[in-house]
Amino acid sequence: MAFSTQFISVLMCLMSFQNAINAHPYGTPANRPRSSSGPAPQGLSLARTAAKLSPSCQLAASGLLGEEFESCADILGLVSIFEAKDSLVSPINTWVAGACSAKPCSKQSLDKASQMMKTGCASDLQEGSIAAVAMYSILTHYDVTRDMFCTQYKQNSTYCLPSVLGDVESQSGEKITLGEVVSLITGKLTKADRAFMSVPKETYCTPCGHAIVTKSATMIDAIRKDPVGIEFNYSSSSTVHQISEICGAAFEDHQIPDSVQIAPPPKSGNPIEKKLA
Repeated sequence: MAFSTQFISVLMCLMSFQNAINAHPYGTPANRPRSSSGPAPQGLSLARTAAKLSPSCQLAASGLLGEEFESCADILGLVSIFEAKDSLVSPINTWVAGACSAKPCSKQSLDKASQMMKTGCASDLQEGSIAAVAMYSILTHYDVTRDMFCTQYKQNSTYCLPSVLGDVESQSGEKITLGEVVSLITGKLTKADRAFMSVPKETYCTPCGHAIVTKSATMIDAIRKDPVGIEFNYSSSSTVHQISEICGAAFEDHQIPDSVQIAPPPKSGNPIEKKLA
């Protein structure tokens, strides 16, 4: 269970599940009840609750539509992840493909959008709303978050994050959903956890898995060093070390394998969706 918890935590850290979980009545994961049952409806309920935005934050977020940030960060695609009731793989792939194939956001648009979110979503950020913290983190740490989500294989341009999650789903027969991931990180044994435990480590100890770990660690450390007013009590070192104990020491080298690249900026601003291999 340790690997899947840590690995999914790294993959989903941008969504700031940790902040949502810290606000849960049970407190820290060690104090929460554990369950070995299957799907956890409580996790889905928690995910939906944490993803909700206050009226003022909804207004601020809607203000991003029509701005440059709507296209360069594919806001609508990001929102679809939080609304997903089934597997996260398809909405993540759609969002990543849209955001990574769009022209990178300009500093001016990022500064304007982050100020809108900081003002309109002040209470949401303080409470650790997944959606609010995710959008604000993208705005304030855009370069490092884009680098992580835009890792892809050079040979076929397949994006790493949905590729790894999709391979785990395919081999395990289990769907990785938003509710499952939230429940998993709270300490419950879920289908998402069993999915990682039931497949060979070669499923995720891949060049893409290596690249995700490297760039996620960079992203986490950047947000931790400069959280820009949000609570972010997370460190990458212990997580990366635990993953390296399973996947090999190379996963701690802070490098991207030769077969992987960060998707280059497009020649045009039109998003082109990359399909999973």
